[in-house]
Amino acid sequence: MSENSSLMELTMDQIQTAFDKTLKTFNEPGVRLVLITNKYVDTALKFARENFMTREPVSKSIGIKWTAEYEQLWKRSLDLNLSLMFLSEKDEEPIALRTIRIARYDDTNDSDGIKDQPLKEVVRLLGYCDQKANFFGHFHTLEAFHFLGLAVAPKYQRRGYATKIFNTAVEMIRNFGIDPVYIKVEGSSNFSKKIFEKTGMESLYELFFDDWEVEGRTLIQNTGIHRSVKMYGMKLSTG
Repeated sequence: MSENSSLMELTMDQIQTAFDKTLKTFNEPGVRLVLITNKYVDTALKFARENFMTREPVSKSIGIKWTAEYEQLWKRSLDLNLSLMFLSEKDEEPIALRTIRIARYDDTNDSDGIKDQPLKEVVRLLGYCDQKANFFGHFHTLEAFHFLGLAVAPKYQRRGYATKIFNTAVEMIRNFGIDPVYIKVEGSSNFSKKIFEKTGMESLYELFFDDWEVEGRTLIQNTGIHRSVKMYGMKLSTG
């Protein structure tokens, strides 16, 4: 890509080439790595509904439901053909999901246009954290790959798959050959934060759930060991 090109201009051929390079070095016994194209979108949406929405601390606390509006947000990301999934080689059962979209400095946080109240509150929360983190100002860039939902099916947890699919996604980003390229991600789970920090992501901002009040009440409660949302960023160089 040229210096003035946008990540939004990535072609399917470029995405497939980066994925194929990643696939050549992928080695996880019993696991098949797939790029989420149209063939896998429905499988990925079902996996997100069953394994992300019900376990992610903020969504669980606020009471997010899998509405058509919420599904559409996921589908917009999946339709970019950038997201990854691990499947069992034995029976094609989904193991893990890493959703990837493209974020720009001029993205708008249109929480007012969201009808579902719990979803509106999550978007407002993340919009506030984005402003405080100032990712694009910090890294002096106009756009980045944005890692969204990370989930592992319960029967496959505690095997390192969350770390492996995260690292695989980072490797695919490297394989686009864009230098430099940036990744942004947020974490609300202690487990995901640990993965991001071990991988070298830079912490840009942290908001403790106890400090987020809406109309005089603490909105996010009963999250157990998970106490905050943190915003992270990373600059990757292929050199």
